[in-house]
Amino acid sequence: LINPGSSAAGAGEAQVAKVDDAYASYYNPAGLGFLRGREVVMQHVNWLPNLADDLYYEFLAYRKYLPGIGTFGGHLIFLNLGEQQRTDEFGNDQGTFRSNMWSLALSFGTKISEKSSIGLNMKIIQQNLIDIGTGAEAGKGKSTDFSFDIGYLVKYKKINFGACISNIGPKIDFIDPNQADPQPTNLRM
Repeated sequence: LINPGSSAAGAGEAQVAKVDDAYASYYNPAGLGFLRGREVVMQHVNWLPNLADDLYYEFLAYRKYLPGIGTFGGHLIFLNLGEQQRTDEFGNDQGTFRSNMWSLALSFGTKISEKSSIGLNMKIIQQNLIDIGTGAEAGKGKSTDFSFDIGYLVKYKKINFGACISNIGPKIDFIDPNQADPQPTNLRM
C-alpha cells in the first residue's frame, strides 16, 4: 500500500476518481478506459532514508490503447528492504540477510458507456523475507501469491466518482500456513 506518483502525493493520494495517466493501473484500473495513446511512468524513492540507507522503492507502469477494445497496461513494483541482522530464537547473532518484495500487475480498462468505465488488475506478489526459519521452523520465509483489483469510474460533467477494491485474494503465509494473514484488501472511493 505504498502509493506511487507525485500527482497522487500532491492530492493526498485521493486518486481513485482522478486517474488520468498510467498510474491508473495502481489506483483504479477503470481509469484506463478513458485514456488513449500510450505512456510509460517511472519512480524511484529512497524509502525511509533516516532509518536506513539501503531501503528503496521502484515503480514502473505502462499503458496502451487498442481502438474498439480498451486500454491494456500494468505495473511493476519493487521494494528493497535492505540488509537486516539475523538472530536465533535466543537472540544470538546469526549474521545478516537481505529481503525484498515485488508485485507485477496486468491491467485492462474499458468504457461501458460514454461516461463510465470498468477495470481489472491481475497481480502476482512475491515477498522474500528470509531464506530459512528460526529455531524449529522448517521452510523459507518466502511467499508467492496472487490477487486482483476491480474498479469502476464514472465522469459526469465536472464530477467524477470512482471506486476500487484492491488486493482481493487468498491469505498469505510464509513458514507456517496456520499463521496466514489476509492480504491488505483496500476499498477506495
